[in-house]
Amino acid sequence: MIGGLNHIALLVADVEESIERFQRLLGATLRERSFLPESGTEVAVLEIGGVHLELLSAKEGDTKVGRLLAERGEGMHHISFHVRDLEAELARLRELGARILDPRPRAGLHGRKIAFLNLGTQGEILIELAEEPDERAEEGSA
Repeated sequence: MIGGLNHIALLVADVEESIERFQRLLGATLRERSFLPESGTEVAVLEIGGVHLELLSAKEGDTKVGRLLAERGEGMHHISFHVRDLEAELARLRELGARILDPRPRAGLHGRKIAFLNLGTQGEILIELAEEPDERAEEGSA
């Protein structure tokens, strides 16, 4: 079943400027910076009041994030929720007719298994489901 909030992801034009703005205006704490070479995506994870914001950007316009920024500009990209058993949750959602964008889980940050679905009826409302690696280890030891 779907658990609590994992993070909220935002598309930003400039990661450095966005980190500074979120820190200055909202008191955000930078938790992590990463670059995902397979997708050409810059990632910064900020924390505000216990909530993680994932800032996504791309220097190259020919990446998925770069194209989204060019088409839509800055704004919400997706909301991510924790799940304990991602494959079982995808099977459940498939049975209910959900539009699943990732037919199989794929690798996310920190060894997470992730998959996206679109809950929009006229546009994109992206939901990411994220299974933490420590949750898989707990299942194996039970």
